[in-house]
Formats: sequence, structure tokens, C-alpha cells
Amino acid sequence: MKKGFYIVAVVLILVATAYIFWSNYDRALGTEGIYPRYVIGDLEEFGKNSGKGNMIALSPYLHTYDFSSKEAFYNMLQYYFSFAQRRKLLNDSTIVVLPEYIGTWLVVANEKRSIYADTSLEDGMKTLVFSNIVKFGSAYLKTTAKDKAKEAVFKMKADEMAEIYQNVFSKLAKDFHVTIVAGSIVLPTPSVKNGKLEIDKSGNLYNVTAVFDVNGNILSPLTKKKFPIEEEKSFTCAAAKEQQPVYKTAAGNLAVLICADAWYPENYKALTDKHVDLLAVPSYVSGNDAWSKKWKGYNGAPTPADINKTDIGKISEYEAWIKYAMVVRAMKSNIKTGVNTFLRGDLWNLGSDGHTLIATSKYMKPLNIPFVYEGKDKESGMGSLINVWLE
Repeated sequence: MKKGFYIVAVVLILVATAYIFWSNYDRALGTEGIYPRYVIGDLEEFGKNSGKGNMIALSPYLHTYDFSSKEAFYNMLQYYFSFAQRRKLLNDSTIVVLPEYIGTWLVVANEKRSIYADTSLEDGMKTLVFSNIVKFGSAYLKTTAKDKAKEAVFKMKADEMAEIYQNVFSKLAKDFHVTIVAGSIVLPTPSVKNGKLEIDKSGNLYNVTAVFDVNGNILSPLTKKKFPIEEEKSFTCAAAKEQQPVYKTAAGNLAVLICADAWYPENYKALTDKHVDLLAVPSYVSGNDAWSKKWKGYNGAPTPADINKTDIGKISEYEAWIKYAMVVRAMKSNIKTGVNTFLRGDLWNLGSDGHTLIATSKYMKPLNIPFVYEGKDKESGMGSLINVWLE
């Protein structure tokens, strides 16, 4: 009996040792073995430098390895900021706008290198879970969301994600002395306390944007997404409708609407009441060629009264973005300049679409910019930098 117990104990120890070795083997903890593929494919400028500042819609073409570590994430972004600096586009009144979810993919930071391979997101997430099974299990037992697995993964990695997100964007803002609208990131009940991004892992997940000033300080409060789409609602919560921060910058009063929030007229009434000059809209549209497909209508909340419902299933997704989101609504709200930037990249074969949109009193038109040139493979995807000088 005693001999059998010892055998079982030894087997369990060997299995546990083997698992620990496998779990920690070949993790990406820096930039070794990572090959940067940073290319600016599109640079376009509108207006002239009048000394009043500018807004830059920066959409890097992202790869899975860009999120493998703090160093990789910083190096990728630093390349684009340095490019803008060399072109003399950065000054104390510059506002750089990044896409939605650019911080969310930090959920894979410091994980096994196989996760960053050209595979499906499902396979990558399985590896992430199995190589962190104890942490995942602990987080899973405390979940309340409809999609418990997603909530558990994000809560399991929340501390790491928040630290990298704040550290990298704070350093970039300080080093280049610009204001940064840092796309968005999914975190549990995030807030800013004593100049630091804080989280509460016992709380709900929110899709939030942080704004960093020219000294690298994170501004309070954070902007939270108020109208998550149905897929997001399975693991994130909607912010209170009255929550609409306005950030004072050298270029004017700035507000942020995260993706779908830019489609709802009630949000623009709040911006008008608060005398907003500048609007940043970080977005993500999943699926290749999504903009050319028929618009399916509003997703996650009732259709506003000012929408022509006959457009649903008739006009393209691209046409709907022009007609019902930032481009037209910002101008009707007397916002001087708005930019809408979209997340693009080669991320676990998910696909993405969307081209930078701008709205100003002088340039009220969309920019149809090719991010991936026809005839080239997907690794030749290129980033985009669109600069709008303020008047």
C-alpha cells in the first residue's frame, strides 16, 4: 500500500515537473528572435502648419509578434513615432490617435512563442490557457460574464497588460512630447489613481481608452465604451451613458468615442454641450473586405431614430460609416476636427478592414487608403499615417 502511494506521488511529481518545464519553455520575454516588419505604406498630409497643432491618425500594420513582450510592443510603436518625428510632424500640440484594441492584444505578452505563429486564434488561446492552467482556473471560478473563458483570460493577464500599456504609452508620450490617444484595451474595472492605471480583478471588464499628455501622465478619467457590440457584450460591460470625459490639450478640448460609440447621436449632444473641439475615434472592423459587404445595421443597441432603415442591407459597410458615424455627425456637432483610425494587421488570420476617416470644416471627406497593395502577399501589409493640421 505504502509502495503504491510512493509510486503515485513520484508520477505526479514527474508530471507536474514536466508541465512546469513545458509551460515556461520558449516564452517570449524580450525581442530575441523577433524580426520587425515595420513599413509606412501611406503618408498623407492635409492643410498647413499654422502653429495650432495637428492630429495624426496612426494605424500600424500589426503582427502577432508585436505583442509578444513590452520591448516588442514599444519597438513597433517607436518606429512609427520616429518616422513622424523625422517628417517634422510632431510638436507640443500634436495628438496621435491609435486604433481600438491595440492594447487588448497584450493579453498574449510573454507567452510561448508558438502562440505568435501563423495559426488560428482558437489554437493560440488554447495554448495560452493550457500553459497558465492554474491561473486560468482560479480566474475562471470567479467569472460572471456570458463568455467565461474570455473573461478569465483577460483577468488572468490584466496586471501584465495594464503595466505594459501604461509604461509604453507613457514613455512614448514623454519621449516625443505629444498627446497620445492610446487606442483601447480591455481591463477589469480600470481607473486612474495617483497618476497610475489601476485595475480591480473582482470587477467587470471594460473596453477603455487612456489619454497620455506630453509629459507622459495618464489623464483621468479613462474613456469607456458605452455601446459594445453583441460579441463584446459576452465578456465586457457598457459604461454609464453619462460618462464622457473631455481632455484639455494644447490643441483644444479633446474627446474620444470608441468605435461603435461614434454611431449614436446622443453621444454627440454631450460633446456639443461640453464644447469639444477635437474628436478621436479608435475603431476595429473584423474580417477582410468587410467594408465592401452590405451593412447589417446597428449591433448591440437599438437603431437611433435618425437612421434610414431602408439602408440596412442596401448600402455597404463603408457607406454606412460615412453616413452614420463620425464623418457627418462630428460636423453637425460643430466639432472642428475628427479622425477615425482602424486597427489593421495580420493577427491569427482574423482579418480586418477600414480606412482612415477625417472630418474637418475644410476636408469633410473620407480617405480611401490602400493598406495592403493588390498582388502582394499578406506579409507586405503596410502601416498608415494620416496627418491633419489644425486651423
